[in-house]
Parts: sequence; structure tokens; C-alpha cells
Amino acid sequence: MVASVDPFEIAVKHYQSGNLVESCRRLSELVKTDPRHGEAWHLLGVIEFAKGNPADAVKYFDRAVRLDDQSPKYLTNLGSAWTAVGETNEAAECFERAIAVSPRHVEARTYLGIIRLQQGRLDEAQGCLEVALVTNPKAPQARLNLGNVFFEKHDLAKAAEQYEHALLADPDCVEALLQLGKVCFEQERFEEAVKRFRHAATLRPRVAEIQFRLASALQKTGEHAKAVESFKRALAFQAKSYEGWMGLGESSLQLNNWEDAVSAFRNAIAVHPKSVDAQQKLSISSLKLADSSMAK
Repeated sequence: MVASVDPFEIAVKHYQSGNLVESCRRLSELVKTDPRHGEAWHLLGVIEFAKGNPADAVKYFDRAVRLDDQSPKYLTNLGSAWTAVGETNEAAECFERAIAVSPRHVEARTYLGIIRLQQGRLDEAQGCLEVALVTNPKAPQARLNLGNVFFEKHDLAKAAEQYEHALLADPDCVEALLQLGKVCFEQERFEEAVKRFRHAATLRPRVAEIQFRLASALQKTGEHAKAVESFKRALAFQAKSYEGWMGLGESSLQLNNWEDAVSAFRNAIAVHPKSVDAQQKLSISSLKLADSSMAK
């Protein structure tokens, strides 16, 4: 006697092997014949979310939740999809429902904490994230966002502690590196800030904010040639940054690169025509350029 083949298991195997199209096809056929198959609806949502289609994922996860509203997995993933389409109120409700079913659910607590952080409800965010960390002390996203809560509360020492913990769990967590660099900068630990920003820039060289912050930290350590390189990389991605052009001009002045300074301050003025600071520094660098030309 030949054993029957479970169509859901076949769909799962296609999903696990990376064949999302075939997995989707088989799951779609399955829910037509068995519309109460919650796991099939859920996996369809997972696939659509992975494909970058969160609105479709919402529909599939919602079908799964309607079939089993006591599943923290279904509720949490529905909340994540709602978050991705920008509906944070619906997302928060889903995470709260997941927590009501499973009070120690790490992902639901973490995601709800992130939403409360974004809403500026810092004490609630802190509570959610701390409970998540009681369950899983190594959860990097909970550590990272608890650090963000303390950063927003201007408790830099506690923020740094949480970012360090996040990096122990994931040494290449770019956001933790960026945030820890910002803490170090605020604490005037500029060499440590350079180290953190440089690591982040190695991992994400095309992120303008990281390059700008690295450049600013390099200025503080007196490494103006390297600061110029970072400012130029950042401005290649974000050319309308007034602060970026000003920083480039100031480091160019420090290096006696008058022509580059003139160009940078002109670009700064193009962004903010009424900037008195840029106008004054343009005048200074223009005089220096004229003097150097006459000396030749």
C-alpha cells in the first residue's frame, strides 16, 4: 500500500529549498481544496512577506488568524506585516493579542516595544523590551531597541551597555554599531566612535549617515584627510547635505586645500543660500586661494 503524500509537506519542502514559486502554487491549490488549512495560509503570508509584498502577506496572515486566533505565531507575523505597510495601530493590537495568549513571547514583546518607542511612549517600550530580555537575554533586537530607549532618555551609559550586549550577540549589527558610535561621540570618546563608525561603514559603505558620522568623528581626532574621504563618499549618496558640505570645507581648510574648500562652501550655500557661516568661510577660503595663487 502506497502512503499518501501530504500536499502541505511538499509545499514546505519547496519553500525550504528556495523554490518559492512552486511552493506558492501548491499552497494556493491546497487552500482552494481546504480553505481551513491555517498553516497553508500562514506559509503563503511568510512567502509574500519574504518577496517584499507585505500587503498580500497581511491578507494571508489574517486568514490564518481567523482560523486560529490563539496562535501567537500567526498574530505576531500579522503584526509584522501590518508594521511593514505602516499600520502601526493594527500591528500593536496584533502584538498585544499575541502577548495575551503567550505573555513571554519574545518577538511580540520586542516588536510592541519598538512601536511604543517610535510613538515616544518610552516607559512602555522599556517595559516590553525588558520582559522580552528576561525570557531571552541574548535577543539582539530587544537589546538594540532597549538601548534606543535609553538613548532617547539621554541615559548614555545604559544605552551603551545595551548596544554592547547586542554586539555580543551579533558583532556585525550595523544599527548597534552606529548607535554605539553616536553614544561615544556624545561622550567625547572620539577614537572609540571612529572605530564603531568605521566598522559600520565597512559593512554598509553606501549608507550616507554612517559616512557623515565617521567623517565628523575623524575631524574630532584631527584626521582631516580621512574625514575628507568620508565626507566625499557620503556626499556622493546625499549631495544636498548642508552639514556634509560644511564639514568637507572645514576639513579642506585644515589641510590648506583652498580650492576644495571654496568648492565645498559654495555647495553649502547652494543648499542654504542664507547661511552666514558658509558665506564667511567661503570668503576666508577664497582669500586663501587668491593668496596662494599670487604666491605662485
